Amino acid sequence: MKSKNLHLIFLLVVTGFLLFCNGCTKDADLTKDLSSSQTVLKSGNGPVAVGQGIYHNLQGSTTHFRFNAMIKPDGSVEGNGELKHLQPQGSMVKFNIDCLAVSGNAAVMSGVATESTFSLCPAGTPVVFRAVDNGEGGSDPDQMTGLYLYLDPGWGPWDCNNFPEQELISIEQGNIQVKP
Repeated sequence: MKSKNLHLIFLLVVTGFLLFCNGCTKDADLTKDLSSSQTVLKSGNGPVAVGQGIYHNLQGSTTHFRFNAMIKPDGSVEGNGELKHLQPQGSMVKFNIDCLAVSGNAAVMSGVATESTFSLCPAGTPVVFRAVDNGEGGSDPDQMTGLYLYLDPGWGPWDCNNFPEQELISIEQGNIQVKP
């Protein structure tokens, strides 16, 4: 009987360890994203928008996103972000954020792509998106738009101060925080 209990305890400990390790290695960038987001939130300099998570874009592709942006005491904006379309394309866009407009629980951010494997968005392409913080634990999930590209002069120019309403997508995993 004692041997069975020890065997069961050992099995539970090993299973728990494997589940823990699986969760840690599932997305190594997520831990880095969360810690950098917390640093931005704690900075206390000015309005802040941070987020990371997963959603299905309007074309049905699974998209992983992360972003962080803040307005510094001198009024300048510092931030960056990344979108990865996990399925089916496997494309990625990294961008700097140099414009942040916060209104209540919503933020609009814009900047320039710095690195990309998406052919329509080479480095240097202006980008803009909106993120909405619907709080924690409520029935309404956080939301954001896709990443809009300024490709056609008839579309803009859009930036964080000039971005028309676009369809919002509910995020399925993750969190967005907007602090005025």
